Amino acid sequence: MNYNLYQAEDFASNESFIAYYLRTDDAAIQYWEDWISRHPEKMDEIFNAEQLLSKLNIRLPEEEFDQEFERFESFLKSESAWNNPIQPQRRSFKGTKLVLALSIFVVCLLTGLFFYYQGQDRLHSTAYIVKQNGFGKISRLWLSDGTKVTLNANSSLKFPKAFNTDHRDVELQGEAFFEVAKDKNRPFTVFAKGTQTHVLGTKFNVSAYTNEELVKVALVEGSIELQARETDKVILKPAEMATYSSATGLTLSSFNHDEVTAWKDGILVFHNAPFEEIAKQFKRMYNIELINESKVVNWSYSGQFDKADYISVIKNICFAKNLKFIQQNQTITLKSKR
Repeated sequence: MNYNLYQAEDFASNESFIAYYLRTDDAAIQYWEDWISRHPEKMDEIFNAEQLLSKLNIRLPEEEFDQEFERFESFLKSESAWNNPIQPQRRSFKGTKLVLALSIFVVCLLTGLFFYYQGQDRLHSTAYIVKQNGFGKISRLWLSDGTKVTLNANSSLKFPKAFNTDHRDVELQGEAFFEVAKDKNRPFTVFAKGTQTHVLGTKFNVSAYTNEELVKVALVEGSIELQARETDKVILKPAEMATYSSATGLTLSSFNHDEVTAWKDGILVFHNAPFEEIAKQFKRMYNIELINESKVVNWSYSGQFDKADYISVIKNICFAKNLKFIQQNQTITLKSKR
């Protein structure tokens, strides 16, 4: 199957992709995580496919949600066109009908549920989901309140299956970009390495890797309060970043938007980066170990790579520094040319 030709609706109708999205089949999860990591150019289509499927991820009792999704799956399987090969030259009329049918199905479902919930109290749930990414994997997910999260590689996010209380709490290890759905009655809080980031609705980036000393919170839009320890608090404005360490506490600074948030779009950005920073980003994005055996000691490299494969990136670095490289499995060693 040539998934390179797939568009969002094709992924959303693929039985294996649905199993990956629902996390119900380990083989499908492994296959699609590997495939997505090797095809960053398809990130937008994957993103849109997940958004299509996420329209069913609304606040229903679990049993009713399962019943509704069984209806959805039956609808998909009943259409033989899902199994037809994809024609890259033009979109088939049958495929267009299916997409339209899917849209009608979702609209009808959401409309019915709107009236269902008019007289209902919030349901109480304690079920949690943990989304974990290995090296070289970036994923997007939607929480039950409509918040969109882009989770970086080597990161994990713990969140409730449904936010049914008067607050919305998640736990982060690693890095994530949050686009929080506005809800003035339920504050949204990110717990990460001894810090708490409180928001109502905004866009911000949190970096809190367990193997790094610093926690960094960068605000893109809106307003947030960052708390570390009982009395250490700061309110951020857009374009401000708070950095926390147990030794120095909280400090404020400005930040370069692209450097901090470009990762979520599969873009690698270096600005006067030392080798240690390059190696760290390489490991995170590509799961490749970089070793410097060259004569270059004081590194300072700048460059930007949009959804590029690791070979293209390393060739550019070697050209700029007059180096050569040797690859052995998941390790690349940089050496001086002479």
